[in-house]
Amino acid sequence: MSLGRINYQPFWIFYRGNEKLDKIRQLSGASIAVGAEGSGTQVAAKQIFGLSDITSDNSKFSPLGGEPAVKALQGGTVDAAFLAYSANAPVIKTLFSDPNIHLMNISQTEALTKILPYLVQLKLPEGVINFGGSIPRTDVSLVGTTNAVIVRKDLHPQIIYLLLQAMVEEHKKAGLFERAEEFPTPLDSEFVVAESALDFYKNGSSFLYRSLPFWMVTHVERLIAVLLAAAAIVIPIFNFAPKLYQGFLQSRMRKLYRRLRIIENEMETQLTEAKVAALQADFDNIVRMARILPMRHSDLFFDFNRHIESTRTRLTKVKP
Repeated sequence: MSLGRINYQPFWIFYRGNEKLDKIRQLSGASIAVGAEGSGTQVAAKQIFGLSDITSDNSKFSPLGGEPAVKALQGGTVDAAFLAYSANAPVIKTLFSDPNIHLMNISQTEALTKILPYLVQLKLPEGVINFGGSIPRTDVSLVGTTNAVIVRKDLHPQIIYLLLQAMVEEHKKAGLFERAEEFPTPLDSEFVVAESALDFYKNGSSFLYRSLPFWMVTHVERLIAVLLAAAAIVIPIFNFAPKLYQGFLQSRMRKLYRRLRIIENEMETQLTEAKVAALQADFDNIVRMARILPMRHSDLFFDFNRHIESTRTRLTKVKP
């Protein structure tokens, strides 16, 4: 996955000779250092040269890159070199100072970027390499790409945040081709950008990373996750608990009502002295249980209490 792009990577085409070259097809038939075998530089070089029908069939591609390619160009072993270096690299300044070597000012940069979308147009201003010596002597049009920071898909998000913080600190400054704050950027046409990186670009570094030591953030995040999960379970329970409790009390009250009705129904029958005593004992038990119910201020309790008083009155009048 990508963590974003961090800067521009210019591609330089240096060549030997005094002839002014401004189109890539003018290198047809030349010996060209196109980068080491398997390198991204070589892939880009062959694609760009291929658009001008420059291939290994009609030109000589040497698998040289970096300093070996520069030495081969200076020594005359190759006619041109396709290089990927930053503008501040010493080898670039060395090539600019060599009177026998020239930088190609590509006149078809816009067309190249339309055909190969990963390319961007870059302009090297006059005198930016050596202002006093006016190097280069004119503005130079180049093509290049953007460098990406690539990580494994299983890299921990906390490491990603640390990398992004370092990327912002290092690459937010203006450069020869970059504007201040232009990089790093989440725009990437080649790789999928990590979700945690997109969140970082959108919201910045989290409060925890700014406030706590790195080793502590993991434990705090886990604690927050546990608390949120517990809240998701406990809060509904607390909302439902009063209703459950209310239902429980009402169920107890209904049972007492049923027992009271039994006493009232028994009083309609022929009663013996023992039966009256049993009803009185059961009635007293109902009264005691009613008094311990935590519903003494509810309408249901007041209604039940009236029934108790009515039953008490009737029970005192019963004669066996």
